[in-house]
Amino acid sequence: MLELRRLRLAREWNQTELAYHAGLAPSVISQIENGKRDPTARTLRKLAKALEVEVGDLFPKAQAPLFREPPDHERPPEERRAVWEAAVDEARRLRETGWAQMWKARSEWHASKNRGEPHATRRKYLDEMGNLLQEAYGAYSALGNAYIKAALTQGGSEASVPSYLREETQAANDFYVEMFGLVRSAGLSIRTGADAAAAKRGADAQPEARPYSVEEDDAA
Repeated sequence: MLELRRLRLAREWNQTELAYHAGLAPSVISQIENGKRDPTARTLRKLAKALEVEVGDLFPKAQAPLFREPPDHERPPEERRAVWEAAVDEARRLRETGWAQMWKARSEWHASKNRGEPHATRRKYLDEMGNLLQEAYGAYSALGNAYIKAALTQGGSEASVPSYLREETQAANDFYVEMFGLVRSAGLSIRTGADAAAAKRGADAQPEARPYSVEEDDAA
């Protein structure tokens, strides 16, 4: 049985919250946790990404060796294409929904600020923007990684990369840049890595690190 429930509870998430972060339906999480559904490799990757663990960590330690993804060069061609196409599907899904979600979070932050509400109230909108930026960057990174692997496994040159993968990688990059610009145009700061963690601690006195942190400038 998967370690999904334990890992979810460790993050203090309910099934709906995990489903949101993994881009899955809550019913899927419930069925997996209750042993009524076997997750696909793609679903396992989504869950691992949402929980910030390796796929093998989703299995009890005694079973972890049963699920080991082979290196890319050892995969059959059809499996390699399936991995690339999964990254494309995820990037497309984010482009279909992410812009509206970012605009909504930015608008709600702005309305909250105009109402004079405390920073703690606005924090959830800033965090939502940061999460969306991280998703956009993650989608671009996954496609960029797929692009490089495709070049290496399909002849060693960029010319051998499938055209759809080239186009989707560029589209994912453009989308990330657009999302970044939408946040910055509101007069907000975007911090990453250690700077993001420091900003988060300074704002809320909470220790957890955030890959992307959206912060208010004095003039915002």
